[in-house]
Amino acid sequence: MKKTVKKLAAVGLTLTSVMSLVACGNSNTSDSGSTSNKEVTKPTSFKVMIDGTVLTESNGGADFRKQLEKATDLEGCIEWVQPDHSGYYEQVSIAFNSETSMPDLVILSSDYYAQYAANDFLWDMTDAWNASETKNSGRLIDTAQKVYDSLMVNGPDGNKAMYGFTPARGNGCVTYVKSSWAEEAGYNPSDLETKQLSWTEYYDMLKKMQAKKGHYVISAPGFVSNEAPYTNYLPEFFQKAEYSFYKKDGKYVDGFSEKAMEDALTRLATAVKDGVLDKESVTNSTSDSRNKWKSTDPSVETGVFTYWAGTWMNTLKSYLSSAKLDDRMVELKPIKELGTYVERLSPVWAITKHAENPDGIFKYFIDKMLDGGEVQTLWTYGAKGTHWDTKAESVTLKGKEDKPTEYKEGTFHFLPSPEKPTSLMSKNHIDPILSLAKFDGEDPGAAALIELSKTSGEFFAKNSEVAVPVDVNETYTENIGDINAKRKAIVASVAIGDMTAAEGIADYKKEVGKQVDTVLKSLNK
Repeated sequence: MKKTVKKLAAVGLTLTSVMSLVACGNSNTSDSGSTSNKEVTKPTSFKVMIDGTVLTESNGGADFRKQLEKATDLEGCIEWVQPDHSGYYEQVSIAFNSETSMPDLVILSSDYYAQYAANDFLWDMTDAWNASETKNSGRLIDTAQKVYDSLMVNGPDGNKAMYGFTPARGNGCVTYVKSSWAEEAGYNPSDLETKQLSWTEYYDMLKKMQAKKGHYVISAPGFVSNEAPYTNYLPEFFQKAEYSFYKKDGKYVDGFSEKAMEDALTRLATAVKDGVLDKESVTNSTSDSRNKWKSTDPSVETGVFTYWAGTWMNTLKSYLSSAKLDDRMVELKPIKELGTYVERLSPVWAITKHAENPDGIFKYFIDKMLDGGEVQTLWTYGAKGTHWDTKAESVTLKGKEDKPTEYKEGTFHFLPSPEKPTSLMSKNHIDPILSLAKFDGEDPGAAALIELSKTSGEFFAKNSEVAVPVDVNETYTENIGDINAKRKAIVASVAIGDMTAAEGIADYKKEVGKQVDTVLKSLNK
C-alpha cells in the first residue's frame, strides 16, 4: 500500500464475518483496461465488503447472494465480507490498511468515499459509467443526474471524477411522534401533521410529554451520527448549526467553531438536564434507540424519534403493532428554525485500486444492479422464495396465526422476515422508493409496497434538501480524523453536563484549532 488512512471517528470494534471464500469457476482471464479500448472480461474472483444495508446472514442473505451470483454469471467468484453493521467503518479502516484484507469492492459512506478517492485508493469509473448500460438505458429517474453529479469528487490529482456508484438516493431522517403521547400532553395529532412548529413550541411539547411520563421523551442513536450530515438524529436541537466545514460567502469556514454550534450544544445539555433527552444517547446504537421506541416497559419507552423516512416509517409502526402498543404516529414538518430536513449524500459502491479487473467488476456487478429486471429485483426485494414470491400460498406472520393472508398464483407478495417473522419483508439494499432507475415495464413489487412508506418518502422529499459535499484533499484527510473525534467528544461532554458549551468550544479550539486552520487554508487555496 502507498499509504494508510486515519480512522474518521471512534466507533465500536467488531470482528469481521467472512461469509464465503470460494474459487471462481468457468471464467475467462484477460488484462483489464479502459472499457473504451479493451474487451471487458468477467472477473475471476473478487472480495466484496458490505454493511448491514445488504441482507444479512440471519435475514436470508445466503439465499440472496446465491440467486444474485447466478443471475450475474458470477457463481463462485465472490468472497463476501459483512462486518457487524454498527462497527462497519472500523473494519473498513482496518481492511484498507493491509494488502491482505483490502477489498476489491466496498460500500462507503460519503465521508470515507471522498477521503479514499483523494488518497488514491479508488478506481476512477467515470469512463465506465459514461459507457454503461445503466446510464444509457433511458430508465434513470429525472433527478438521478443530480445524485450522480454529487459523486464527482476530488481524486489524488485534485480533479473531480466519479469513483463510486449508487443505485439510490441517500434518504434522510424525519421526526416521528407517537399520537398517544401527543394526546396525553394535550395535543391533537392531526394538528401536528399540518402545523410547522417553532423551536419553543416543539420543546414545550417535549416537556409536557416528559411531565406526563416522568422520564425522557427522546433517545437518540448518538448525539451526533458517524457520517454526514452528522446532526440528522437530533435536527431540531442543532437547527442550522453546521457540524463540519462548509462554504460561507464563497469560502470554507468551520461550522463547529461558530456561535450557532455553541447554542446547539446548550440546547442539548438543557434537554438532558431537563430529563427530556436520554443521557444514554451518548452510547446508544441505532438498535438501542429503536428498542426504546418499541419498548413495553413504561420507564424505558420513548415517544419521539427522529429516524429514516420512507420504508422505515412503516417498520417503526409495525414495531409498535407487534408489541401491542398504540401504533398511531405522525411525521412532524421541520421546525421553523430548521427549515428543511437534510438528505444525506448517498453511500456508494467503490472499486479499489486493489482490484485486478475493475472493468469486469463494474460490468458484471455494478452495472447490473439497475438492470431493470431480475438483478434489480434481487437488490430491491431480496431472494424469491425467501423474501418474496409470486406463487399461490397462504402467508402468516408470527403471532398472527389466526390471520393468514391468501395470495393467488402470479401475485407478488412479501414473505415474513427470516430475522423477524412478526413482520413482512419490505426491501433489500435498494429502497424501491429511493431507486434511481425504473424497471423495464412495471415494478414487480409496486403493488405490494405499503402506502404509508410511499407517502413518507414523498413527505421527506418535499421537506428536505440534499447535503453539500466538502471538497476533500490530502490535508483534509490527514487531519479530519482527529478533528471529528474531538468534535464528537465535545458534543458528548457538553450534552451530559461535564462542561458548558462555551467551555467545550474553547477546548475544541485549543486542542485542534491549529489543525482546523490548516485544513481551512488548504480548502481555500
